[in-house]
Amino acid sequence: MSEPSEQATKRSMLDNLKRIRQPVTWAVLVIICASQVLGIVRLTLLVFWEKTQVFAAFQEIGQSIMNLSLVIVLVALVCACLFIPPATSRAITLAKTSAWVVGIGTLLQLICLGLGLAASANAFGVIMEILGGLLDIALKAVAAGVLWVLVRGVKSGRLDLAPSAASASSAPEAPENAPVWRAEQATGTAWRSAREAASGARPDAGAVAELPPSEGPAIAPERQWRPRPRGDGEK
Repeated sequence: MSEPSEQATKRSMLDNLKRIRQPVTWAVLVIICASQVLGIVRLTLLVFWEKTQVFAAFQEIGQSIMNLSLVIVLVALVCACLFIPPATSRAITLAKTSAWVVGIGTLLQLICLGLGLAASANAFGVIMEILGGLLDIALKAVAAGVLWVLVRGVKSGRLDLAPSAASASSAPEAPENAPVWRAEQATGTAWRSAREAASGARPDAGAVAELPPSEGPAIAPERQWRPRPRGDGEK
């Protein structure tokens, strides 16, 4: 495969990735929301349907209410929608919604961790759950903080959002080979004869400047034309 065709293939792949990044981000966000809703439904079924102990139910759903890998992927996709040109049409809305979803999921997991500690059998199990749970919650809290910083930074102008496709297409394109002069601005010199052109004399040398009619030379009153007086018998 030749080099131009490889470059065209890579460019086409990049364009396709840019085109699908916003739908993929929405899909990941929906999956995270669905996992939180399913976790709450699972907690309700464990407590009221299966008659499981409340603390044990919180301990069971605490680790599965929001996946850390999906949260990291969501943050990366939101950054791609915001800062890779052209920016998507719903980039800011997507970032704000993601920040709310990740923040709520982190809070729910923190509550589940705190209530689930009561179901641990011994002190060693409590310590291990605290260490593992706090590390997971800390990473998700950092992800939520990053999303909120992105939203606040873009809205306040501290972070520059990538230009959208509409603004990029509306910008006028400068001509590649713009002329340095225009035809109506062109001036030239013309000689009255070939001898003047060969001698290099200025074409206006020796010419008398034309005066406007109002500024012509004054004529003496006695030389001006007057009608001849007629005699008595002349007609």
